[in-house]
Amino acid sequence: MLCRWFVPGLLVALLSITAGLLPAQTALSVPGCEAASPAVRQILKDKLESPEFQKLPYDERNAITQKVATELIAKYPREVDPYLHLIAVLRNQEVFHPEQLARLQEELEQKVKEHPDDPLMLYVAATALRDRNTARSIEFNNRAIALAPNFPWPYADLTGIYGRGKTLDKDKEQENLKKYWALCPTSSDGGMRFQLMKDIELQARVAPAERAYLATATDPEILKSYTFLWGLEFRAASPMDYPALRKKAAADVARLETANPKPDAAWAAFLIEGYKQSGAPLEAITAKEDALLKAWPHSAAAMGVLMSRWRDAHPEPENQGDVAAWKQWRTVYRAAVEKWLQDFPDQHQYLVQAAFFATEGDDSLTEADGVARMNAYVKTVTEQWGPEAYVYVNAADFLLNHHWQPARALEMLKRAQQLDATHEALDKINDNRTQKQIDDAATFLMYGKSTLYGDLLLAATRTNQPDAVDSIKVYIEAPAPSETKYLSSYWQNRARLAVLEGRKADGLAYYRLALETRLEPPKMRAGILRDPLGDEARALWAAMGGSESAWAAWSPHASTLTANADAARWEKPTQPLTDFSLTDLSGKTWKLADLHGKVVLINVWATWCGPCQAELPQLQKLYEQVKGRNDLQILTFDIDEEPGQVDRFLKKKGYTFPVLPAFTYTVNLLNGIAIPQNWIVNEKGTWQWTQIGYGSDDAWQKDMLAKMESVKGGA
Repeated sequence: MLCRWFVPGLLVALLSITAGLLPAQTALSVPGCEAASPAVRQILKDKLESPEFQKLPYDERNAITQKVATELIAKYPREVDPYLHLIAVLRNQEVFHPEQLARLQEELEQKVKEHPDDPLMLYVAATALRDRNTARSIEFNNRAIALAPNFPWPYADLTGIYGRGKTLDKDKEQENLKKYWALCPTSSDGGMRFQLMKDIELQARVAPAERAYLATATDPEILKSYTFLWGLEFRAASPMDYPALRKKAAADVARLETANPKPDAAWAAFLIEGYKQSGAPLEAITAKEDALLKAWPHSAAAMGVLMSRWRDAHPEPENQGDVAAWKQWRTVYRAAVEKWLQDFPDQHQYLVQAAFFATEGDDSLTEADGVARMNAYVKTVTEQWGPEAYVYVNAADFLLNHHWQPARALEMLKRAQQLDATHEALDKINDNRTQKQIDDAATFLMYGKSTLYGDLLLAATRTNQPDAVDSIKVYIEAPAPSETKYLSSYWQNRARLAVLEGRKADGLAYYRLALETRLEPPKMRAGILRDPLGDEARALWAAMGGSESAWAAWSPHASTLTANADAARWEKPTQPLTDFSLTDLSGKTWKLADLHGKVVLINVWATWCGPCQAELPQLQKLYEQVKGRNDLQILTFDIDEEPGQVDRFLKKKGYTFPVLPAFTYTVNLLNGIAIPQNWIVNEKGTWQWTQIGYGSDDAWQKDMLAKMESVKGGA
């Protein structure tokens, strides 16, 4: 059981408040485009956005947010933002207190019955009911619109509902998106700004209104929306128009330099982003960063500058097998993290995590130091974002890998198991998931459970507690999964259970199956060779009296895994590649139809993506290798929200492959995306394969070229 601190009685107070917030003379009044008036916005900023508030533990922040939202509803009953804050915090706590959100939903539905002609109450109830009674949510939003066609927020809610899940309807999503932005052309709502980026034509129409609005604004917080404006203008334009847009951005930044009488580090960082958008020379950017470091040396912005510079000066070794180079790199990196921890105490949450993960490969780490770092990691993450299963699994993995405190590892894994079960139960009551989303979630859970249960088996074995895994034996002994990529971990867990129960011969047979079905042999990554499966099997073999020569004859050879390796890296796409016409940064327009006859590799990336930055050097080398061929083509889809900065990044890195700004195309195609991705398209324009993520593999270029060659002839 998990005990969570919250403020009792707040919902009761809210319900008594809402009972009297609808006098007849105001029943049909509705808020406008701003979710909060300046007074409410200031209260929310002072109470829920201050540095002091952000340092509070997760539970306390939720409790305070709940209290502040309830008090604001009492004082400002006809504004949107207090309701949204309350609903959001109750959704956030649903994993621990599902009854609170359920009760609010019931009471809001009752208020709608009592006041069926109030658009605001209809909208609030609709928002609270989303994903729990989505049909009712749609009904309430539409009723609110019928009563008040100029009330923008139901359109926003419907945009989100029709943008995903079983209710996915691109036409209705776009219809509501356009109606919202027609009513609120200078909206500052983050969710609707993201939705806007799905529609190029609408962005082009909104940009002039946003520019006119910002031209007369004086509030520094509002002026920071220039970042949003620049992104709009660059995304809606052809790369050939970028020089003119950079001139506009330069004029904007010149005005902004004197617009804030009390600049801080965040303002300085905002101006630096503007200079980057304007195409300012590197020397000018460096000078601005130096000024920021001098004026605000311990700020988050300063930390970002220093970390970026450190990465540029200390690239990771290219050879994954260079043990000495990687050991030296990690030593220097750990020292840098330790210094950042001292220099940036306000960024403790982020840096404590970095310090914990920087222990990988550190042979000199003592148990006392390692456990202290792990404890700090668990405490920091749970206080900042709340208990999550992955945190406890990471910590338990750390202990098990070092053979430290197995009983502590077992305790944390049991807690992770409880959290996973609660999240799974909540997922099941989401009524707006498609069958594919349900199946994908089940597949994800299968992988997650396999890892969690495998660790539970190890911890139970090391603590000699076979009964600790009684609840998972049914899962472990279930029939083998049909998907190849899950077979090895399945048989490994069967082997671990057998060993735990004293059935060593069975365990050895299962280890053999796990070795035969793993997708690829262990490889050197970041100067470290890890093979827990092989180590476990070999240890059992030796314990049963097996010799080294017999082990070499009995264990599967690496060559037998070649057939499985492809499944480790590639998946079949679940939809066709829609036609595109996109202009690259050099001005060339690329169309899918024009690429017929070539096998195409499309790499999807962004400048802010760490794994992308690790993969792009490999891509550049492959591009140099094949750029003269007429049967192969390499393209990249950049999904930066601020494409005006991409050219600077490419020049800095020396990349010459074609870069197509493709945020809107990609987000519409996939409705959300994880990067990096690589797509293989055959000569007929058929999307054949998808690879998600970057595995730091020295054979990346060779394997990618082989994959491109393999689809020739429509294979």
